[in-house]
Amino acid sequence: MSRGIKILYVLPVAVCLLWSSCIRDSIPPCPPLQVTLTVKDKNYFNIDDAVKLGLMERKAENLPFRDYVSTLYYIVHDAEGKVVAEQKNTLVDNDNQTQLITLPESLPYGKYTLTVWGNMKSDEPLGEDATTAEMEAVGAAANDIYLASATFDYRYGNEEHSLAMERTKGNLLIKAEGIPDNIDFSTKDIQDIYNFVDNGFQYSTLTDIHTELDWQEIRSEIKSETLMCPSPSYEGSTLSVMFIDKSAAGTQGRATYHPTLEPQDVNITMGRNEITILKYVYVDEGGSGEGDFEIYLRVNDNWELLHGMELDWIDRLLIMLLFIV
Repeated sequence: MSRGIKILYVLPVAVCLLWSSCIRDSIPPCPPLQVTLTVKDKNYFNIDDAVKLGLMERKAENLPFRDYVSTLYYIVHDAEGKVVAEQKNTLVDNDNQTQLITLPESLPYGKYTLTVWGNMKSDEPLGEDATTAEMEAVGAAANDIYLASATFDYRYGNEEHSLAMERTKGNLLIKAEGIPDNIDFSTKDIQDIYNFVDNGFQYSTLTDIHTELDWQEIRSEIKSETLMCPSPSYEGSTLSVMFIDKSAAGTQGRATYHPTLEPQDVNITMGRNEITILKYVYVDEGGSGEGDFEIYLRVNDNWELLHGMELDWIDRLLIMLLFIV
């Protein structure tokens, strides 16, 4: 009698163990870990203001995934930090609004960290474990890089998850007005911009960025856009712009620029998924060729004067008052 009781007791336990452990040799395989990728940052936070100014267009919210993120790279680490799955940089070749990542069925239950990079031209910007990327390296510079990462608890009944991709950079948009007709080239230098970002959206290591723009084919609308990581929030970044007449560079090439117009440097603060909009207005009331720039920053849907003749006059007045006192 006691032997029969033992058999009845052991049998349910054995069945439970077989069911919970998903032994693949005797029963159908466990459902694999699957992650559905979506796009969170389809437009910049302040896109409406740029649209109102006629400087950018809003993207529709229901476009295919690849209209926002055209390439995908992902890597998966287990709880010990070992790489258990990886997909090299691959073009998104379908019109689905989401993308599905299915991990190998051979993975045992456990915790796994998935890191996904989007819009990279190559794997070159990625570090040794691909959880950190250099944003100004070849393959990432000038690209609208997206990132998503999360740790998933893969177990029976908890195989399907979702993950939203977010922008890593902001957009510096500069509009120029009143520029003399002989100016056909410009340079832009930004000092102190973050260069690295990890899969937790932690930025590190400052760098400088240099860009050039030839205006020969866009004289009707002088506008430039530059994608870059955020500024240090405690001090911001320094922006230097030069407007150049290429014919003044002589025969030595563009390496020896002769700046025709050089506005005052200004301090800006770049933000992730945010457009920083500036307007440079050249004012030469007497036509003497000795004009100056009024520089405006877009703040809360309004233009805020950063530098100009009006500010210079106020500064001089304040200095005079200080001497009088």
